[in-house]
Formats: sequence, structure tokens, C-alpha cells
Amino acid sequence: MKTVYMRQLYLGTIGDTKNLETHFALMAEQGWMVDNVGAMIHRYRAIEPCKRSFIVDFLPQITAFDYPDNEDAQDYRRICEESGWTFVTARKQLHIFYADEKSSKPIPIHTDNKIQAQIYLKMCRKYELLKYVSALLMLGFFVLPQLIYDGAEIFLSNMLIAVLVGCPLLIIGYIWNFGFILNWYRRTRQSAKHNLQLPAVNYRLSLIRRRVLTAGVLVGALCLLVGVALEALGGTPIWLLIIVIIPLLFLCVGFWMRRQIDTKRRSRRANTMLASAALAMILIIMTNVLISVILQSIPNRDMSVTIGNHPALTLYSIGILQEPEVMGSRVRGSIAVPIHYSYWEMNRQGNVHTEVYRPISILITRGLYNRFASELKEGHSLAEIRGIRSEVALLTVDEAAFWGADEGIVAISLNIESLEPILHSGSAIELILLSGNTILRLSVFGENIEKETLTQAVRELMRD
Repeated sequence: MKTVYMRQLYLGTIGDTKNLETHFALMAEQGWMVDNVGAMIHRYRAIEPCKRSFIVDFLPQITAFDYPDNEDAQDYRRICEESGWTFVTARKQLHIFYADEKSSKPIPIHTDNKIQAQIYLKMCRKYELLKYVSALLMLGFFVLPQLIYDGAEIFLSNMLIAVLVGCPLLIIGYIWNFGFILNWYRRTRQSAKHNLQLPAVNYRLSLIRRRVLTAGVLVGALCLLVGVALEALGGTPIWLLIIVIIPLLFLCVGFWMRRQIDTKRRSRRANTMLASAALAMILIIMTNVLISVILQSIPNRDMSVTIGNHPALTLYSIGILQEPEVMGSRVRGSIAVPIHYSYWEMNRQGNVHTEVYRPISILITRGLYNRFASELKEGHSLAEIRGIRSEVALLTVDEAAFWGADEGIVAISLNIESLEPILHSGSAIELILLSGNTILRLSVFGENIEKETLTQAVRELMRD
């Protein structure tokens, strides 16, 4: 008869381990016997409903670079079986045993409360606190500052939008579990100090907490996959995809390493050297990938030289008749800013650059416009420090209407002698114009460009 299996997703903490004894007993009464435990998934096989007692315990001597069935593990399991327990399965340090309730009551594996508490504290310090604190530090030093700094610009990337949508429930579950771990660790230290039993953890509340975290992980993973898929279909930029690929690559290598370590062919030292070699190979590969991405991001490299029906300024439209020597475009877009593209042309007489944004919401439009205006002011403040004279001014209602916009900001750099001979002695103008839900970022440099010609080109662009 074919064995029937069932799998459950489990994201518990060290403090929840004792509740697994209750959970496994309830599952056995329903006809499911725990068969295998993984990092996040427990597998059960169908049996006749029965009443069994379970013990879930840790053997901290086993490290990530040891064979799980080494001599220490075999000796430990033999001692437990001699005490009346039947070994079920193990994963690294975690061991599971059972005993039929009809048989004589087996001897408890731990009779010293202090020793048991110290084992759990060691497991929590070595594997759990480090993991949660590392995640908190990454969130604090990399993710949150980036989101705060980018502001409305996160809506330009499908992947960042997906992260923004998928993170709240995950963060709630993470904070709840982290708070529980800290409180449980404090209580367990008191148990070790006063030789008391491990602190009890409410089974139902633990179930709710774990389900919130599980839901957060599933929602976050789903949103991230959707964001990556949308990004791959035309989002921006490519380095965001690399940020996702790197941890996935490490995860795949980790699973591969786990399979390699689960063998009797190598010692702990050999396993450590193998892991170091694998990590070094990943770093070499990722370094080459990053160099390739940097080269691919150089303007006019692997870029389309046409923009189809996307209107933009050209050298010809501002009065420069000489053919462009360098030209390129990049069509982007996200679910929040479906229209987002840029186009540029350049030759010895000047250059033009056009970037257009059209978000789906006026709130996103306003956030992007304010961010771009702030960046323009800051950029020209730094330019003045380097000796480049510039003037930055907000356009009045009438001035904005003159350019065909509702509002805007203009920056003019004059007599840029410090950049000779690259830019000669021309003038540069930057415009950020807002009209309805459309934002235009324009940059023009050239010699003897007539204001009327430039104005007419911009007004026509605004009408399109």
C-alpha cells in the first residue's frame, strides 16, 4: 500500500520547541505521524490514529559542518532509546522521540532543569538571536534608509513597489517573534539560575504568532516574485534584480552545501574548506557580474537609438543642425508609473536629455516632482562650491504657463570655463516641469541656443 504524506509549513522559534511535543501528539491522534523535519517544512505520514507522547530535544554538539549521524548523535540516540524512547527523526541538533502511551512510562531525557535550560539558551544564542539580530541590522542599515531616502522614487521600480506591499505583514510577524524570543530568553535564564522547568509557552497564542509570520513570509515572497517578474519584463534598473539574485544564489549554494555535508566522506575540517571554496567562487562570479552590469550601464551601450512614439527633445529641435554623434534611449515603467522613459543626443555643439514620468496618482506625481526639485537645488549648490556659476529659480504661474506647464523649476549654468575644452564656453539649462500628472526633466547644453527656439521645442513637447 502506498504511503500517504502530508506537509506543514512551520516557522517556530527555539522557545516554541516544547509545543511541538503537544502538536505532534495531536497530529498522531488525527492519524498523522511526524516523519521528517526540515528547515521550514515538517512531513507527516498517514497512520492509524493513536495516542503517543513525544520528546523534542537538542544535541548542541552537532555543528553545521558535521555529519548528522556521527558518533555523538548515535550515542545520544542509544541512551534515549535505552530510556524507553523510540527515535523518529532528526535535523542537525533537533531530535524527536516518541513513546506509546499504552506502554510503561519512559524515563525523562532530562532530569536536571538547569542543564536543559542551558542547552536551550545555547541554541538560542548560537542560531536564533544571531539570525534575528542580523535581519534587524540589515533592515535598519540598508532597507529602511534606502526607502526613506528614495521617497516617492520607490514607485519607479516594480520590485520596490512589491517589497513595499509585501513587507508590512512580514515585519509585524518578525517583530512579534523577535519580542517573544527576547522575553523567552530572559525567562529561561531565570529558570537556569533557579533550577526551574523551562517557561511554558501558550500553545494557542504561539500558533497565532507563527501563522502571522508564515503568512507574512508567503505574502512577501509572492509579492517579491511578482515584482521580479514585472522588473524582468521591462522594469528598472537591473541592479535591483541582482540584489534579489544574490541571496537566492547563496540559498541555492547553501542547500547544495547541506547535501555535501550530509555525508560520511568528509571530516568537519574538509567540510569547512569546501564551504569556504564555494563562497569564494560565488564572490568571484558576483564580482564579474557586477563589472558586466557597470559596463552595460554606460550610455549608448546596448541602448535603443529610437523611442518610437515617445516624444523628446532632439538637437535639431533646439536649432543644432549637425547630426548627433551619440544617442540613446531607455524605456522603463512600473505599475505605479507606467510611462517612464529617457532619451538623449550629443555632439560637439551640444547635448539634450529628456526624461518623462507619468504616474497613475497625483500623490506619487507630487512626491516625485518635489524629490526631483530638491535634487536639482542640491546639485547646483554643490556646483557653485566647485566654481560653476548657476541660478536656480522656481517658476511663477505665468512663467510656468509660458513653458506650457502648471509649475516648474529652472536652473541655468553660465560661462563654464572651468570645464573647457570639453564644454567650451556654452550655457546649460535644466528644467523640471509639471503638467497634470506628467513630469518632464529636461537638460540642454549648447552654444548660441536661441531662447525662442528652445521655448517652442519645450512647448511642443508639453503638448504631446
